[in-house]
Amino acid sequence: MKKIIFLLFLSFFSLSYAQEQIKHPIYPGCQKFKTNEELSKCFSERLWYELNDQTQDDSEDFFRNNKLDHDLILYFTVTKEGKIKNYSYSADSDPMISTAYLKRINRLFNYYEKNGKKIKPATKDNKPADFKIIFKVKYRGH
Repeated sequence: MKKIIFLLFLSFFSLSYAQEQIKHPIYPGCQKFKTNEELSKCFSERLWYELNDQTQDDSEDFFRNNKLDHDLILYFTVTKEGKIKNYSYSADSDPMISTAYLKRINRLFNYYEKNGKKIKPATKDNKPADFKIIFKVKYRGH
């Protein structure tokens, strides 16, 4: 049986997080959470749910001829304007699969924006700031 596992890892542009007071971006529906830990968890769970929902029906077509395991590392940035930009993937990620996932992520965020559900940007010292997201997808073709 094939399994797709989504993991979301969030990283900050600065390693000195404790000194700079960075607040995590807020995913639509996560407004009630206050701490970075809660916001990060909610962000990852909601994004995972939305992507799982999008990929559930066509995952068999997407991976039909592929029985190998894949670990993908995808990147995107939540800008200080609340836009999603700078989509990319690691050099060791499968380009075809990574591109397909990044397109799905882009469609999801475009849908939210069209429906007035923008991501609230991260803040650094109470000012909007860019925030890099690292999204890991583990596909197990067994």
